[in-house]
Amino acid sequence: MSATFHAEVLRWMQTAQTAERRDITALLHGYCRLLARFGIALYRVNMPLTTLHPQFQALRYVWYHEICDPGPFPTPTLFHRAIHHIDGCTVDEAFMMHGARNTPQYLNSPWARLQQSAQTSLSFSIAPAGEAQEFPIFDDLARAGATHYLLARIAAGSDGMISFVTRQHGGFSAEQEELIASSLSALGVLVDSAVKDLILETVLRCYVGYAPTDEIMRGNIRPGAMLQIDGAIWFSDIRKYSTRTQNTEPAALIAELNEYYETVVPIIYAHGGEVLKFIGDAILAIFPTSAKRTPHSACRDAFAAAASANRILDERALAFRHGIGLHVGAFQYGNIGSLRRMDFTVIGNEVNIASRIEGQCSVQQQPLLMSAAFVECGGIAARAIARAALKGISGEAELFVPA
Repeated sequence: MSATFHAEVLRWMQTAQTAERRDITALLHGYCRLLARFGIALYRVNMPLTTLHPQFQALRYVWYHEICDPGPFPTPTLFHRAIHHIDGCTVDEAFMMHGARNTPQYLNSPWARLQQSAQTSLSFSIAPAGEAQEFPIFDDLARAGATHYLLARIAAGSDGMISFVTRQHGGFSAEQEELIASSLSALGVLVDSAVKDLILETVLRCYVGYAPTDEIMRGNIRPGAMLQIDGAIWFSDIRKYSTRTQNTEPAALIAELNEYYETVVPIIYAHGGEVLKFIGDAILAIFPTSAKRTPHSACRDAFAAAASANRILDERALAFRHGIGLHVGAFQYGNIGSLRRMDFTVIGNEVNIASRIEGQCSVQQQPLLMSAAFVECGGIAARAIARAALKGISGEAELFVPA
């Protein structure tokens, strides 16, 4: 059986390598189904992976042989979670924030023991439910009918690990453990490549945003490659920021800034916006139109986001307040710079208008100002409070506040 098994592993590996996008969820599911075809009765397979990423420290994929509800997440470090149902099976995907390996759940687990040892694998029999177990996790597994727990490094010398749980009477046989061990190198090669793809995509999204990432992944990265986009434009800037920097310790200032951004940025995304830039302490965001969102809806979403942000900043009494300028129109979006340093950004006259409108917030003593075009496009209930010359923009602009 060993030769046939290894031939199937090689065939599975070759097929997975030719996929357009190597998805970790699909890889783990395909691997578990492969083992099952050779009589390895898996109940649950858990694959946590560490990675270098600014938002999260670890990935965790748990496969179940049936459609099920994995239940609440076991640690407070959750950043993102998605539960997938594939071919009658379940894969629980989770990204965990930094500090995930410092939790009591991890430190008192088989994972910590293997990580701290020089061994490549650990094998445990699980006692019947109600009896004393070596690790707390075994209590839950015993109640589910599990009999054996096998934990192994995916590749020698790596942090990647994987556990296999069976309900099979007597647990895994020695031959089954050998088959699993012999297949891990193939899994490791594919997972390593898939993690790199995932990190590339998520790091890009973290630093340049979703829309720029899509363009980069499509190959639209040459200097000067630009797209024309229509939508609402948000430009906000913190009030009295320079004064605050002179009177606040750097660590406290950073904490206050992060608190402000953690309040405002999620609101923008919750209303279908996209933060493109942090320009000093300013935020440039767009609410693009699409086949599913009209210009009217884009303006309504941007207005709702601004109103919500201002209300919550007041309720939480944060250290920072801001002014927001809202406008609508067409703008250019793409890759600019030199061959040594390039950037995806929004340019165009409409962006400049939004920025200049925001600049009037301090002059008019208002937290939110809107252009006439924005108010008309969105059907916003508003009143005009001033006409003002905008720096670098010809003529005067009528400025509106919510009615």
